[in-house]
Amino acid sequence: MNALQKILGIGIVTGISLYGTEARSDDVRAAVDAGNRAFIAAFLRGDSRSVAELYTEDAQVIAPGAPVARGRSAIAAAWQKSIESGVKSLTLDTTDVESSGDLAVETGIVRLVAKDDGSTEGRYVVVWKRVKDTWKLHRDIWNAQ
Repeated sequence: MNALQKILGIGIVTGISLYGTEARSDDVRAAVDAGNRAFIAAFLRGDSRSVAELYTEDAQVIAPGAPVARGRSAIAAAWQKSIESGVKSLTLDTTDVESSGDLAVETGIVRLVAKDDGSTEGRYVVVWKRVKDTWKLHRDIWNAQ
């Protein structure tokens, strides 16, 4: 194999690798978006158990001013308190998703509207983890803006 063939071979392999990474990146973003839609739907129908099922078994929710909720049972209880507080609207606007292997990091803006029409906005970071080909929330933290 001459030098030109080696360079062409390396170029082709590199091109395929870069294209494959981009496609996987798009797939991760689509999975995160789908997970967020499922989260919002379950939350707004008052189903904290379904919200908790979107998390890994050993997930953590790190909410401001509250103890860390570890595991699905504690996460369901924590989200139930939020549901009962009277939120009528929830939006998650993802600004970035970066992934490597079985982990992805999402950053974004969360907006909540209460039944009395009072609203609040915050920033969040979620670490997503691929578990058996399904992306689940693994670490979830946010703060007020």
